[in-house]
Amino acid sequence: MGLVASDDEKLTFGDETGRVPMESEGVAAKSRNFGLNPRAEYLPFVDGLRAVAILAVVGCHIGLPGFSGGYVGVDVFFVISGFLIINQIKDGLEAGRFSIMSFYARRALRILPPFLIMFFTVVLIAPFIIPTPNSALELARSAPFSPLMLTNVFFYVRQGYFDIDAKQKPLLHTWTLSVEEQFYLLIPILLILIFHWRNRRFGATAVTIGIVVGLVSLAGAITQTDTNPDERNAAFYFMHWRMWEFVIGGFLGAPFASAVRRLPRPTVEGFAVAGLALIVAAVVLFDSKSPYPSWRALIPTTGAALIILSGLTQRQVLVARFLALRWMVVIGLMSYSWYLWHWPILTFLRFSRLQEEWLVGDLLGGGMLAFAIACGSYFFVERPIRRWKTSSGTLQYSGRIVLTSVAAIGSAAALGGLAALGGYLWINSMVTSTYATEGLGGLDNGCQASRYSKFPSHCLGENEAVLMGDSLANSMFPGFARGFNELGLTLVYMGRGGCGPLLLTPALRPKESPPQWFTWIRPGGCPKLSPLFDQLLSHPARRISVVVTPRFADPNTVALWTELISQFDPARTRFLLLGPMPVFETPAMDCIILNDRHGISRERCGRPRSQVEGFNASFGQVFTKIAESSPNNIRYINPIDVFCDAQFCRPFIGDQLMYDDGSHLLTSGVDLVWKTFEKDFRWVAWKN
Repeated sequence: MGLVASDDEKLTFGDETGRVPMESEGVAAKSRNFGLNPRAEYLPFVDGLRAVAILAVVGCHIGLPGFSGGYVGVDVFFVISGFLIINQIKDGLEAGRFSIMSFYARRALRILPPFLIMFFTVVLIAPFIIPTPNSALELARSAPFSPLMLTNVFFYVRQGYFDIDAKQKPLLHTWTLSVEEQFYLLIPILLILIFHWRNRRFGATAVTIGIVVGLVSLAGAITQTDTNPDERNAAFYFMHWRMWEFVIGGFLGAPFASAVRRLPRPTVEGFAVAGLALIVAAVVLFDSKSPYPSWRALIPTTGAALIILSGLTQRQVLVARFLALRWMVVIGLMSYSWYLWHWPILTFLRFSRLQEEWLVGDLLGGGMLAFAIACGSYFFVERPIRRWKTSSGTLQYSGRIVLTSVAAIGSAAALGGLAALGGYLWINSMVTSTYATEGLGGLDNGCQASRYSKFPSHCLGENEAVLMGDSLANSMFPGFARGFNELGLTLVYMGRGGCGPLLLTPALRPKESPPQWFTWIRPGGCPKLSPLFDQLLSHPARRISVVVTPRFADPNTVALWTELISQFDPARTRFLLLGPMPVFETPAMDCIILNDRHGISRERCGRPRSQVEGFNASFGQVFTKIAESSPNNIRYINPIDVFCDAQFCRPFIGDQLMYDDGSHLLTSGVDLVWKTFEKDFRWVAWKN
């Protein structure tokens, strides 16, 4: 982020360190300093602005009161990056001394060493802290993308219904680095093309292109922001919808600075105060429910631009002087490493205490401990590399540095991915053997609707067995598939996560699926179930066995359930309506493993039966009424007694774990349901 733009203890103005870059020893480079000063000059207030941004981000992630919108610090960093990097490249091209390989070499030496230390530390420590296979698998999936600076794409694709909690992703914060590094990769190429297209100069054409790119990107950020936090948010993660923030920073050069410089001192003071007020307002007033970036991102980015522009032109404005205080500058210098370390530490701390909030612990861990590690990284990693980089002739070997960096990135992606995968396999093996989660074993018969646009021929035989539901049914499918297979039937899963069975009624059929080319970004969807359901209905089966297990039902849906059932031929179809399983307030596997780890009673992972019955009351009313309307081919079974005694419900029995999270069963839990209601499953399978 903008926190990786500084290459020196002093942020001066011209390149990523603010100084005009010397590409080789003995080459005299003219200091342009955007026409403001005949020599390169230190701008400490920019380091101070970086401190404001990192304090906002860390405060937000820790959960400090008043920092609910602290994530806008990321936008401030993006503006700082655009200000430094775009003007550095522009300045270098006009002076005839810009080297794209040198630029990439500088970026690699600045970013990679601290990042790789953090990355390998996380993937090596994670298996000893992460309690569950699901969280370990998510880390294993994300690990290869992190060194490749593609985690913004990865986390966008993973975002949605099946996504795990953000606090369970130790590498989630690297999405911002990915956005910034993608910008660093693209922007020098674009500026070089524009510069040579306009006969080796920047002018009105470059300004016009910048304005158009910025406006298009901003329009995308506004229109592509999803107001539903459970849906994918392209505007949040993708670089091209964040580009406008960098462009704003890039425009803070000589033309604007010269104009502001002529303004009266009180006016410039007002700009700076207004800029700081905009950032503070965004930090205080926004929260996790605010659709973002949308138009709201204009508030912190405008604030950052006003501060930079004011301090750049009149260094004595009060805000710039405040930001230039030594302690602010120190925090700004540590911001990159602090950002790298604070999130993994917070994640590991929350894993260890079952995601429970503890402000003091997070403040000590993600705040003080992470800052201490950042100081160590700065003094023992970043500064020595910086000194080596600025030594005589080092950047003459820019090509070798870039090639070495590419090799390091590839190796880190491979080795880190393998290490994280090994951690997942170890955790999965330990949990499986300790808690008997696999039960009698599941069967993957290849007949799940979410995989296909048309069921394979082996899934539909003379007799059909169908499981209908959303992700709850999906978690039960392997165990039920094995049970029906023993009865001589191939079970078909007709559903997918987030798509309840009622969506297959004619009245609620989803609209047409998106085009095929779009599904690589947003795969699947409820509309894709309709043709598969039609295939099931049109198949000439002699007997049909349907198990329905929905997540929601209320008295207002009786007509819809009746409509769904009426699509099947009652003379050859039997329905088993499986009531809802108890839902627990904490993820069962995390809760049990962590309580066992700390020697605490597992009872805190359960829930009073009265609460479960109250939550599920409407299900019983709806399904009992439906079953009574057609007793010959519809049965309703309530599994609450499988997991609850007279007073309490538990996601475990003895040492065996039955639940994956708060609502989805493991195969061991499915086995227990099947065993308890085996006569009913045999009935629906036409075996009695």
